[in-house]
Amino acid sequence: MPKVQQAWNARYQYDLENRRIVSKYENQKIGRSIGRDERGRVDYDRYWVMKPFKGENLLELHKSKLDSQRETRWEEANHNLIEARRIELAQIASNKEESADELKNEKSNLNANENDDFLPAPFLPQGIDMELDEPMNSDLNGGLPEFRADAPAIPNAMTPEVPPSPFAPLPPL
Repeated sequence: MPKVQQAWNARYQYDLENRRIVSKYENQKIGRSIGRDERGRVDYDRYWVMKPFKGENLLELHKSKLDSQRETRWEEANHNLIEARRIELAQIASNKEESADELKNEKSNLNANENDDFLPAPFLPQGIDMELDEPMNSDLNGGLPEFRADAPAIPNAMTPEVPPSPFAPLPPL
């Protein structure tokens, strides 16, 4: 019987221990067999034939294909990252040049504006003449007597009596 017809007539059986779907024809593996791990990822993929060779490991082919795709995506992302960094550095350099030019322009404008008659004169407060270099006199103390350490304590008549706390400890029995 041709191999194609054998594969058509093959029936799939599930191998519970290994989590594999195995294609069998007359109790021999033929066709594609696939296995998955606990997370559902393919960890076994083979194509079986009866003769002239035992079979082909399709998982290695699949992994090499995924690796090449991953490598091309990484190279593309790396190229994009390098290009973005180059553009960003160019913008930073141009911003520094622009800010240096703006500072020069501002300085030249300030020099030009010093002679400008349209600007108002700066406001300086007047009438406050306190000399802080002199020691404090009793006259500047507001008329209060100086504090002495041996002065008698002043009873505080302003504080009201505080009621007893409801959370105070109970007296002994």
